[in-house]
Amino acid sequence: MHTFNIPRNHIFNSRDTSFLSDLKSETEGRGVDVVLNSLSGELLHTSWECVAEFGTLIEIGKRDLMGGARLEMGPFLGNRTYSGVDLTLLTEKRPQVMRRYVHETSMAAIGPKYFRS
Repeated sequence: MHTFNIPRNHIFNSRDTSFLSDLKSETEGRGVDVVLNSLSGELLHTSWECVAEFGTLIEIGKRDLMGGARLEMGPFLGNRTYSGVDLTLLTEKRPQVMRRYVHETSMAAIGPKYFRS
């Protein structure tokens, strides 16, 4: 919380589905613009319900993708996007892109003071 200056009311428990009601309460029912998800099963579906209209869920987990899981189609009616990103494949096939992502994320998260190129 303190390192990244994230308010406590913006941190939710993802070990069970309670994060949906907490997040919806915090956003007045709207949801969030971007969900970075690695949860599977019921928790994936709960994460999908957190995405606001015109928002995006970015899936970095593989369990449901490899297992042929199904995704609720209703949220797409709100112009929501679901994108699967295989970080291993990205690292192997597009290492320069992955390096850029890691660099940009590191800079945003901890700032240039702590990051050496």
